[in-house]
Amino acid sequence: MYPNRPSNKPVMITGIVMAAVVAGLFTLNFVMKKPKAPVETEATKHSVLIYKSSDGSIEYDKKLFSKEDDEKLMLSVTPQEMVALVVHPVEGKYFDDVSINATNDISNSYSYLVNDADDDNKRINFVMPDEDVLVNLKFSDEEKKPEEQKVPEPSTEPETMMETPETNPYNLTIHGLTASILQSYSGQFDDQKFLQQLGDQLHISSAMSEYQGVTDVTFSEEKYKGEQDEDQVYHYIYFNNDPRWEALAVYYPKEKKYLFTEVERESETSQSETAAPTSDNSQTGTGTSTGGSSGSYGGSGYSGGSGGTSQEVTTSFDILQVSTNLIKFVGGKDNFYDSAFDYVLKSGKTGELVGTLSSYELQPEQNRALFTIELNTGETIEGTYDKAADTFKFSGL
Repeated sequence: MYPNRPSNKPVMITGIVMAAVVAGLFTLNFVMKKPKAPVETEATKHSVLIYKSSDGSIEYDKKLFSKEDDEKLMLSVTPQEMVALVVHPVEGKYFDDVSINATNDISNSYSYLVNDADDDNKRINFVMPDEDVLVNLKFSDEEKKPEEQKVPEPSTEPETMMETPETNPYNLTIHGLTASILQSYSGQFDDQKFLQQLGDQLHISSAMSEYQGVTDVTFSEEKYKGEQDEDQVYHYIYFNNDPRWEALAVYYPKEKKYLFTEVERESETSQSETAAPTSDNSQTGTGTSTGGSSGSYGGSGYSGGSGGTSQEVTTSFDILQVSTNLIKFVGGKDNFYDSAFDYVLKSGKTGELVGTLSSYELQPEQNRALFTIELNTGETIEGTYDKAADTFKFSGL
């Protein structure tokens, strides 16, 4: 007899059942994990804010339109999408420039392309960034023509010390501009005109002006709370990162001009009111710094008369864009300004005169300096300085 062998049937049946269970679980898991079809969501869009101008109109893709009112146009654009704007200036106006900045941080600017469309129209193209932007358009009364590249001719004359052209007017730099400040100007803010008029009114280029050393202009966060006209824009500014050295900038949109007035402290105001005499000629240009004019050069006002009557005649003379190299060569600013002013007085000129040093040349070998001053009256003063004799010679008036 053979011993009884254990049966394998229970084991085989159990294995089949387990395999079936595993297969079922795998099939169920596969069905449950089957990837779902992606749900399409609308891409996030950002706004393009454009302030309208009476100097021109804007043509754009209608599908980008978001909203508009009498002052501004709002577009809604997907990031990385190309935006095309066609600028149509009105008759007598020309497209001048455009700037594209982040609305929340005006220091972030974006590149663009400007091409001719048709007639005097311009096409502006830029790629929409991943944030809201502000588009600021500028127009002018004259068409901007491309500058011709001139090749300088070789010269055999000795090199002379000449002034280097400045990038910005008066070599000034603006700080503190924000989107809210730009919006207060309704798209009319022009940094070049702002700096040009600031430098002109404060006589920044004059060696006799207290503002001569100004290089930085910052818009203050302090809001103006005094009396204001609805048609004017008011902002405090300060110089060379010193909040105590401030002025008030008032913009007149119709005239497109700025007026800058000094901000005096209460203590300084009360002292000046008690000390300053009340006279028609005591404060020329009240509230606006006039640099080195009216009495800055020693004897700028003089009196004269005939027949026993006395009549006061006031003459002021300021010179802008004066080179520091020239000042050093002629023995200092007092020597230069006093000599030029004496010549103007002896010529019989009266009123507020402003000159600009249009050119100068230093000739160290001859101990001589030559210079030209263009007056706001259209006249020209030619000057020569003899360093050996320490004397000036003027002509032209």
